[in-house]
Amino acid sequence: MSEPTASRLLRGEDVLADPLVRALVDARLVCVLATAEPDGRIHAVPMWFSPDGDALVLATGSRSRKVSNVRRAPIATFVVHDSRPGMEVCGASIRGPVEVVGGPAAAPLVQLVHRRYVDAHAGALAPVVEFLSSDDVALRLRPEEAFTWDERGSEAARVLRATGGALPLVSTEPR
Repeated sequence: MSEPTASRLLRGEDVLADPLVRALVDARLVCVLATAEPDGRIHAVPMWFSPDGDALVLATGSRSRKVSNVRRAPIATFVVHDSRPGMEVCGASIRGPVEVVGGPAAAPLVQLVHRRYVDAHAGALAPVVEFLSSDDVALRLRPEEAFTWDERGSEAARVLRATGGALPLVSTEPR
C-alpha cells in the first residue's frame, strides 16, 4: 500500500539548514504569508520573498492589513511549495516571529526582494517603479519551526510519472 509520507517537524536553526527548506526558499517561488486578524481569523496572501541570513524577508506597504496584523500580533506562518502534476509536491509551512522593518533600514531589504523577481531593465520602467514604490517596509520572519512535506519520492508519484496518469495543473490566463 502506498501511503502519504509523514510531514517532518523542524525547529530552530534546523529549519533553514534543512535541504528541502533551503531548496524551496532559494528557488524563485511565491509564498503565502498568513497573519492573524483582530478577531482571530486568518489573513493569507501570496507574496514575493527572499532569504536573508537567518530570516525570510518580504516587501510590502506599511498600510497593508498584514503589517497592521503583525504590529498587533508579531507572529506569522509562511508557506512555500513547489507543486507539479500528480504527487510531485513538496513544501514547508514555517512559523516564527515577524518584525516590521521601516525607515531607511527597510530600503535594502525591499530591494533584495524586488531584485529577486524583476530584472534591472524592467525594474527601471516607470509603471513598474511606480507599482513597486508602494513597498515601503519589510517583514522579517525568523523561523522557529517548520512542517515539511515531500511526496516526490513516493510510490504513488513514481506510478503517476511512469504511466503519465497525472492531469496537468492549469494556470489562469493573464488579463
